[in-house]
Amino acid sequence: MTDAKIAPEILYQDLKEAVDRSFNMVSIDTDTSTSDTVAIMANGLAGEVDHGEFRCAFQRMARELAKELARDGEGATKLIEVTVDTAASFPQAKRVAKSILNSPLMKTAIFGADPNWGRIAMAIGKCEEQTAIVPEKVSIAFGNLLVYQGRSLGEENLARLKAYLNNPEIVIHVSLGLGDSKATVWGCDLSPDYVSINAAYAT
Repeated sequence: MTDAKIAPEILYQDLKEAVDRSFNMVSIDTDTSTSDTVAIMANGLAGEVDHGEFRCAFQRMARELAKELARDGEGATKLIEVTVDTAASFPQAKRVAKSILNSPLMKTAIFGADPNWGRIAMAIGKCEEQTAIVPEKVSIAFGNLLVYQGRSLGEENLARLKAYLNNPEIVIHVSLGLGDSKATVWGCDLSPDYVSINAAYAT
């Protein structure tokens, strides 16, 4: 909700643009509730505003709210942020990022603080229609700790990786080496509590 005076058709475009890069980039378990809704209302009481500033503030707020949704996922113990860059297009970057984020094996590895980059590579490989992706161009990092760059980089950072994965927020960074497009998605780890919460009540 906003007090800004903005024409409905412009506000709609602002909403769509913000949602496409925030709420639509969240995944807890790949499922979408029938009641999931995003809406914006403007009463105009504050009068005209600088539209550029409003748009930037709106997008920033939407991203922060999206991250809070992911952080509050059922049974979540960690927020996971996956960024895929140097992709050939935004749809490609989003496809790969969502594949990584939605992998149960990756999510359970993050829960257990296991720096198993092979599960990330597996999730990239599941995007079988993305035939331009080749392992030799790909790099994978947990935070700023590089674990794969066309080949495995060994286990010299294993202790630091395990320590990093015990943080409440985990960043996974994948570069495809194909272009200049980028996408960031948010989700959470997969804990035993997720099963308990979703199995313990009748619908």
